[in-house]
Amino acid sequence: MSEHESKAHILATATAVFAEKGFAKASMNDIVRASGLSKGGVYWHFKSKDTLIAALFDQFFVGQLAMLDEVLASKGTAVAKIMQLAALSSTDVETMAAQFPSPLEFYALAAREDGLKSLLQTHFYNYQQKVSALVQQGIANGEFHAVDSEAIAKAFIAIFEGALLLWAVSPELIDLSNDVETAVRHLLQGLEAK
Repeated sequence: MSEHESKAHILATATAVFAEKGFAKASMNDIVRASGLSKGGVYWHFKSKDTLIAALFDQFFVGQLAMLDEVLASKGTAVAKIMQLAALSSTDVETMAAQFPSPLEFYALAAREDGLKSLLQTHFYNYQQKVSALVQQGIANGEFHAVDSEAIAKAFIAIFEGALLLWAVSPELIDLSNDVETAVRHLLQGLEAK
């Protein structure tokens, strides 16, 4: 197994272990056992459970930013791209939520683990910059009236993250895809150029 394959195997194994036990209850020994690799082989790639968790979320965040880049580069109006982004993001988050323990546990980890918190902050900043560029495109195309594009980008992030947290606390009260798309649609109505 190549080094890249070994690292991918550990990440896939860790995902399954975390999904079963949660971040707090899963140990590196659980991941080592499930991976079938030596303890040294796992620790060669990931020095601690926190670095492993950070790598998993970094992988997810890189995928989200790549998806956003594809949406930005596609043809169509800013409104269409933003609605596409809402649909894709909801699907991505639902997939991630099915693979990992509660988003609440992730945010609790990020609150006390500086490396994970920094990773999350960097992701939010990059995401905000890309959504801001999309809003600016809508302004330039005459779809939206002049607004603070960075503030609107933060509102989009708040919609996604807020819906995720509501879903984590009371999944029966929220249809993640539908409710995110509805909230984004209402935000876009407020942006429409008159």
